Amino acid sequence: MSSPPAKRTRRTDPDNKSKADQSILDPIAAHVFDNTHQWAVAYREATPYPHGIIEDFCRDGFLEQVLEELKQSTKVKFKETDLFRVYQSIDLGNVQDGSELAKQMPQLTKLKRALYSLEYRAFVEKITGLEAGTLTDEVDCAANCHTKGCHLLCHDDVIGTRKVSYIIYLTDPEPIWQDVDGGRLELYESETIKCNSNNEEATTTTKSNGELRFPTALPVKTILPTFNSMAYFVVEPGVSFHSVQEILFLTKTYNHTYRMVPCQKSSVEY
Repeated sequence: MSSPPAKRTRRTDPDNKSKADQSILDPIAAHVFDNTHQWAVAYREATPYPHGIIEDFCRDGFLEQVLEELKQSTKVKFKETDLFRVYQSIDLGNVQDGSELAKQMPQLTKLKRALYSLEYRAFVEKITGLEAGTLTDEVDCAANCHTKGCHLLCHDDVIGTRKVSYIIYLTDPEPIWQDVDGGRLELYESETIKCNSNNEEATTTTKSNGELRFPTALPVKTILPTFNSMAYFVVEPGVSFHSVQEILFLTKTYNHTYRMVPCQKSSVEY
C-alpha cells in the first residue's frame, strides 16, 4: 500500500511547464503535452474500456538510443508461468542515479526520471481523468523481451495498489513491425453474471453486489506494438482485461518498458 505524498502548496500544471520542468520532461516529445485535451477526449471515448494510444511518444532519435542501451547493458531472464512466457530484465526502478548501470544507460535513466516525475504524473492524471494527486512516485519499471512463442494471457492487471498501466514500445524500428509478427495488445469486453451466494469459489472473487465480471472469449480491439508509441489505461478489476498476442515471427524480438505503473495513494475497496 502506498502512503500519500507530503502535502504540497503548489501543483505543477503540465500545460504550463517551467524551464526546469521542461528539462525533466525533455525525453518526451513536445506534442504529447500540447495535445493533453485531445488525449483525454480520445481516452474517455475509447472502447471496450477507456484507454489511450500516443504515437511518437519520445522526441526524434531518443528511443533508438534507449533501445540500444537496453540491448548492450541489460540481461534478461526467461520467465514462464500459466499466464505468461517472456524474457524480463531486472527491476529498472532499482537502478539508482550515479550507479555503474545508470552510467551505462544515460538515456534510459533520463526516461525513467521523466516518467517518475511529478510533472508527468500530473499529465497522466489529466489524460485518464483521475483526480489530481491520485498518483504517487511508486512505479514498477522493467523491460521485457519477446521472442517467438512469448505471450501474455488475458488478465485485468489488478495487483496491489496498481492504478495505471502503460507500455512504451521499443520494437526494432527497422524492419517495421507488421501484423504477421504477432505481439498485438488485445483488449476485451467484460460480461457480468450474478453469483450464487452458496458458491464459495465464486463469492471470493465477486464484488459486494454479488456480481462476477469476466472477459469475453475473443478480444474486440487489438493494438500493433509500433515503435515509439505508448498504450495506457486505468486498472479496474473486472474491466481492464487485456492480453498480448503470441509472437509469431522467429527472427524478430521486441523490447518495451512495461508497466511503469503509477500507484494509488491508498487502498480502494471494490
